Amino acid sequence: MDKLECLLRTDTSRSAVWIGEDTIAYLRQGDGGPRVWEMNLCTGERRQRTFGSERIWSIAGHPQSGSIVFCMDEGGNEHEQIYLLDRDGEARDLTALPQARHFLGGLSPDGRTLVYACNSRTAETFDIWTCDTTTGEKAMVLQNSDHYNWPAAGGLSPDGRYLLYNKLLGQSDNALWMLDLQTRKAVRIPSDERVSAEVHPAWKHDCSGFFLITDRDSEYPYIAYYDLASGAMEKRFAYDWEVETIGLSADDRYLAVSVNEDGYLTLHIYDLLSGAEVNAPCPPKGVVGAYGFLSWSPTGHRLLFTLSSGQRPENVWLMDLDADSLRPLTVSDLHGLDAGELCEPRLMRCRSFDGLEIPFWLYVPRGQEARNLPVVVEIHGGPEGQELADFNPFIQYLVSEGIAVAAPNVRGSTGYGKTYTHLDDVEKRLDSVKDIGSLVSYLVGEGIADKDRMAVTGMSYGGFMTLSCATRLPELWCCAIDTVGMYNLESFLENTAEYRRAHRESEYGSLARHRHILREVSPIAKIDDIQAPLMVIQGRNDPRVPAEEAEQVVGTLRERGHVVEYLCYEDEGHGIGKLKNQLDCYPRMAAFLKKYMKLS
Repeated sequence: MDKLECLLRTDTSRSAVWIGEDTIAYLRQGDGGPRVWEMNLCTGERRQRTFGSERIWSIAGHPQSGSIVFCMDEGGNEHEQIYLLDRDGEARDLTALPQARHFLGGLSPDGRTLVYACNSRTAETFDIWTCDTTTGEKAMVLQNSDHYNWPAAGGLSPDGRYLLYNKLLGQSDNALWMLDLQTRKAVRIPSDERVSAEVHPAWKHDCSGFFLITDRDSEYPYIAYYDLASGAMEKRFAYDWEVETIGLSADDRYLAVSVNEDGYLTLHIYDLLSGAEVNAPCPPKGVVGAYGFLSWSPTGHRLLFTLSSGQRPENVWLMDLDADSLRPLTVSDLHGLDAGELCEPRLMRCRSFDGLEIPFWLYVPRGQEARNLPVVVEIHGGPEGQELADFNPFIQYLVSEGIAVAAPNVRGSTGYGKTYTHLDDVEKRLDSVKDIGSLVSYLVGEGIADKDRMAVTGMSYGGFMTLSCATRLPELWCCAIDTVGMYNLESFLENTAEYRRAHRESEYGSLARHRHILREVSPIAKIDDIQAPLMVIQGRNDPRVPAEEAEQVVGTLRERGHVVEYLCYEDEGHGIGKLKNQLDCYPRMAAFLKKYMKLS
């Protein structure tokens, strides 16, 4: 196995949930794709429960019955179906509507009723449904007339009566609603019409109220408590950083909080009886509790979370407050690679064209000075996303081959407050491209980068940024790699999945009002200026950025005799998720970069 294959085959574990007093389930990504595993914490015994190669999006546990429910799609089409794994049975498809997408809400206390959202009635709108897990009988509980109606993680109340769900219209327009499953009436929480975001609820176990994260009247999201009887929402914990996720212990005593502190996710534990932070065992520095998973045990005070960093592949950890202990439950196999050779990034900053400070992570090859290096600028997706200090196999491979990587959080990224997140909206789109120009100027000016060996790459919105940089800053790059990126925002919005359009228009501009802006800020407007050889990577089944986007840019460049390589995977969607395809795609990406960076 060469170094790149070892890194791609490195197993990671995430999304751990409790399915019993001393038994957990989690998703393990290794050879063959993400699969559900179980672990007995008393004996250490592990058991694999699923065996396919398709992507599993979410998982939930039911400690009373030992059941597991999970969402899985086929070929990356994002038409997730919900499956039930009984204690010793095979996975059963509870929804069985492959033309529709399903979002998991949860299982009732007796495990008999599944609550979920589905767009089977009309492709552009999600309604709330229930399904009897024994008989398979389904019923629509709430019909909606808008788009995203997304059950919040942990949104089903402990007694199974209420479902908290979000109406997602934008990063800061994500209202929380509560559905009474008995009366089938839904109300907004809080009950007003303000534009705000309320996410990640954590119910008290007597169902009298819940904690949540909100950005009301604040630059940074904070923690509040909502009382069901009075309808009052009270601010509880706030930081000069963004709160990412929360979790409440089974006896309502301890609140676990993951806070985004400059691209690290740090863990805080509060004793709600005293209101003070607990001096708990401290996890290593990195990204704690990504994807919203902080899971407390059914009894006692044991907390499951994930931890990742540049040198640490993502794994499941257990903190036991009663025993004052902390330990990893899963450990990645690096297939003979030395973990000490992995690179932890440096957090740096540069000034952009207008004086705005842009944070970025710099990965420097081991044993080398940050001087005159070949550099790949790697741009995250979203755009409302963030580059974190977590484990990335492809970045680690490039660094091991002597290539530095700069991973910026340009304006429009999350993690730095609402103002920063909205600095690239609509007509301000190209300001984030100027941020990349400023980053390159900084890297070259400081002597870190060799100006003749600069490349740019990114996935999804990062792919859009890659194409934008290649067309609007053409003199900077020796090559570029676009993965599932948008070439023309106008055609992208016309062809993306119907339920996504309104959400994306809040960021890019609407087809009804901003067509001229959508065209002007898109790479298509400057395609004649491109100079760098380009690689384009696409999944045929991508519902977010349809393959037509890739084929537009590839066709145009081939007609003009420009150097362009195109890799399209028939069984992939938004990104390259299957190991067999990664083992084909990533070596080609590496070879492309090395060729045009003039590396042996």
